[in-house]
Amino acid sequence: MMRYAIALGILAAPLAAQAQTATGPVSVEIVSNGQVQVPAQRYRLSVTLTAKGKDEAAAGATLAANKTKLIQALAGLNVREAQGEVSTTNSLMGLLMSFGSMKSKPSFTLDTPEEDSDETPQSTATETLTFDAPTRAAVESVRAPIEANGGKLDDDVIPLLTDYVGPTRQAKAAAIKKAQGEADAYAATLGLRKSAITKVSEKQDPTAGALALIGEVVSIVAPKKDGAADTVTVNASLVVEFQLSR
Repeated sequence: MMRYAIALGILAAPLAAQAQTATGPVSVEIVSNGQVQVPAQRYRLSVTLTAKGKDEAAAGATLAANKTKLIQALAGLNVREAQGEVSTTNSLMGLLMSFGSMKSKPSFTLDTPEEDSDETPQSTATETLTFDAPTRAAVESVRAPIEANGGKLDDDVIPLLTDYVGPTRQAKAAAIKKAQGEADAYAATLGLRKSAITKVSEKQDPTAGALALIGEVVSIVAPKKDGAADTVTVNASLVVEFQLSR
């Protein structure tokens, strides 16, 4: 029995060594994520505007008048209605950028007083508007005119960029660099020396795409350290194929 065990051990040893060594070439596919942080170039604000009236028509008219006054007041502070842009990325930030193109519409509710009350029913009109401010200081300056026109500024102010093309390319470059490091590690493990890129793809499998989206959501909603609230995190996920050889 001991002789059989020794024989098996002798046979297994070369196989274990071969598992760590390849004569090449070997193909390897790596999913890599790159990330860069860029100073914010604008800030997206969400404002909830409300107005009351004896009926929907009256409430709607008051709301429209307040909306016009608010837009004019904020324009004087260089804060303007958000405009939807065609994003060059499929990221969550790209989705947020497209929100500006969606025209908001007022909604109405009827405030019914209690049975023994002398108050008359009133209609409340509500509309949510989005604006873009050029600086953090401009964000703070809009609170007074918003409240003066029956509005409320949402606490969540989202930092955005004006140009995502350059930062996205930087994130892709970071992803390729990270993938190159992984490929070199594979090559060293297999006893090979060279790792040459043969293909780069931006197509995402469902799992990688979901993880990238979760990462972007966390980067937006997570508490920010001092100074981080004025930066935008841009992510890029790539599939990079290498050929490893001697």
